[in-house]
Amino acid sequence: MKTNLFLARHGQTQWNKVQRFQGQLDSKLTETGKQQSEKIAQQLINKEIDLIVSSSLGRAIDTANICQQKLCIPVITLDGLNERDLGHWQGQHVDELKSHKNYNEILHQYTELKPEGGESSIGCAERIYQTLYMLVQKHKNKNLLIIFHGEALRCLLAKLGESSTDNAYQLFNNGCLFQLTYDHHNSSFQLIP
Repeated sequence: MKTNLFLARHGQTQWNKVQRFQGQLDSKLTETGKQQSEKIAQQLINKEIDLIVSSSLGRAIDTANICQQKLCIPVITLDGLNERDLGHWQGQHVDELKSHKNYNEILHQYTELKPEGGESSIGCAERIYQTLYMLVQKHKNKNLLIIFHGEALRCLLAKLGESSTDNAYQLFNNGCLFQLTYDHHNSSFQLIP
């Protein structure tokens, strides 16, 4: 018995375009972001998706709603899928923070270190993992489209053993799509290449 999760990063936003950290703040999708959202749905048109599950942040909801128009299936939102809380770094431009002494460890590694007022990558990964685990238990043998965020995706993949020394901007384009399968017999997630 398997549940398939199609993990997608939301479409490009105004802040993504100018390399400004959003975290749990928000900005609107650009026209490119809307097109990327349509492309996510187009790639899944023949995958028999049963449900779209979105982070509760506006950019993810907007992406999910565009996908819903193409796939004609329900959308639900879950706070547990929200982007990593980057605390006081939210709203600042990437270039302004690159000189911070802990920048690389906080955004390129999988550690307990966190920006002031924010969440660690390990804490974010655990939150996302638990949310996905709850979903696969509730929707056994279903195909789910999960719309969430780049840094949250980086943290989750690191927890699953797919670590990298790059940051989310370098790893994941807006609108990218990954397949993760949960095998209920083995109680394990597996990334499908």
